[in-house]
Amino acid sequence: MDITIDTLLARAKNKFLLANAAAARAKQIAEGSLPYIDSFDPTNPVITALREIAADKIKIKVLSGPVKKPQELLLPPEEEKPSALERLAKGKKAAKPKKEKKKKS
Repeated sequence: MDITIDTLLARAKNKFLLANAAAARAKQIAEGSLPYIDSFDPTNPVITALREIAADKIKIKVLSGPVKKPQELLLPPEEEKPSALERLAKGKKAAKPKKEKKKKS
C-alpha cells in the first residue's frame, strides 16, 4: 500500500498530531509491540506506524484536560526564602560572609 501525506492527513487533524502519533506508535513497535498490519518492515518501525495510520488501524484522538502553564510542567514549586530583613525581624542572625585568612609568608 502506498502512503501519501493526503491519506495520512485525512486520519489526523494536523501534521503535528500525525507526527506525534506516528512517533509514539513507532516507539511501541520498536519496543516489541506487534504491528496491526500484515505487510511490515521489522527494521523500520516508523514506516510500519505510518502504514497502520494510513490503513486506519490506529485512531488518533486528542484528549482534553486541564491546561497547565509551561512553568507548572517543568519546575517544582519553590519555597520562598525569607529576606535578611525578615530574618532579623524574627530574631535570626543574618549569614555573615566568610573572610579569607591571610597566609603568612
